[in-house]
Amino acid sequence: TTTTTTMSIPNTMKAVVIKETGTAQEALTFDPSYPVPPTLKPNTVLVKNEYSGLNFIDTYHRSGLYKRNLPFILGTEGGGIIAAIHKNNNNVDDVDLNVGDRVIY
Repeated sequence: TTTTTTMSIPNTMKAVVIKETGTAQEALTFDPSYPVPPTLKPNTVLVKNEYSGLNFIDTYHRSGLYKRNLPFILGTEGGGIIAAIHKNNNNVDDVDLNVGDRVIY
């Protein structure tokens, strides 16, 4: 069985979006109204970020040194509150995560 649990989630979010690889001046696009995913993939959570960080891996992705599918949102580190969970009971029954939990990644 599958369970989706959510709290109030806005339709848009602020994001630094990479639409093409290159230098920071070429590649970085700030989007103050980037769409929030309308549905979650199985066994995933949606985190309302309170903090996010950029790391060297982000600069490698932005430059194209390490390939990623475009477009993507920059920032591979963060922390916040779980806003939605999509659990597939076959895989995550042993993980105790709930909407409202504080997490870091």
